[in-house]
Amino acid sequence: MTRVSVGDASLTNILARQGADLRGQVQRASIEVTTGRQSDVAKALRGDVGPLLAVDASLTRLDAFKTTTSDAAFQASVQQNTLAGLSSLAAGITTTLLGARDYPTVAQVNAVAADARTRLESVIGLVNSQASGRAAFSGTATDTAPLGSADALLTALETAAAGATTAAQVTTAVVNWFADPLGYGAFYQGGALLSPAPIAPGETADLSTTALDPAIRDTLAGFAMAALLDRGMLAGDSSERAQLAQRAGQELLTTEDARIGLAARIGTVEAQIESARTRNAAEGTALGLLRSEIGSVDPYEAATRLENARSQLESLYLVTARVSRLSLVDFLR
Repeated sequence: MTRVSVGDASLTNILARQGADLRGQVQRASIEVTTGRQSDVAKALRGDVGPLLAVDASLTRLDAFKTTTSDAAFQASVQQNTLAGLSSLAAGITTTLLGARDYPTVAQVNAVAADARTRLESVIGLVNSQASGRAAFSGTATDTAPLGSADALLTALETAAAGATTAAQVTTAVVNWFADPLGYGAFYQGGALLSPAPIAPGETADLSTTALDPAIRDTLAGFAMAALLDRGMLAGDSSERAQLAQRAGQELLTTEDARIGLAARIGTVEAQIESARTRNAAEGTALGLLRSEIGSVDPYEAATRLENARSQLESLYLVTARVSRLSLVDFLR
């Protein structure tokens, strides 16, 4: 029977501990050579991880701004495209409406009225546009379209203009309804103005435009005024119907400056957001490089440690193998 002495057991334990330690050194050095980073950054920094935590916090904050700026840019883009669509729809019918009093036939007024009705539906569809699944002109009520249907709008205006017998009376009724908090203000289904969106440290973007903005509201009034003709407003009086069409054209022409002004304001916000995105990206790149430098390792030094640890581990394996083959016969020799 082979007899193991206390000295043999101690030697075995010592070799096992040394082997485990050397294998750990090889593993850590291999990771550092592969990744170029310290396996234990806190130890490398002697426990002073404050600068590293500050950099990580800044990078996390910039990641959050990346999301908010993308959302803000998309919403501003949707709003800008909507305004461009409104202006295009208005430009396509304003001149025709303005010349309505010169039309020799009732059919021509009816035709432009039908066109206005179709365009009103398109206008409402544009104002109800969504950005990333959120209504772009509903303020805080992002899950709700700001406007109801064109039919609902025209029905409300017919009620407001009930009893009107002249183009002037209809115009007054329409303008008053759109200015009334209990008229168009109640027809608006959105919420309060959105708070400014954070887009960079200490900087926000104003995306508070809603369907209640005068530029949008008054544009709707112009289209609705003409669309009422398609619902039979002032039926039987071709002269007054032509005058109402002309007044609708004047309303759309008058609101052109307001649409241009609103588009300019949104364009300024778009430029601000893009500038913030560029600055955030540049800062993120710089912080990323700094983060890499803080935890970086000298590749030559790491490779040297890896090779030394491997050599020592191989030597330990040789010693262990020789010790494991010892016998009484070999000892007596």
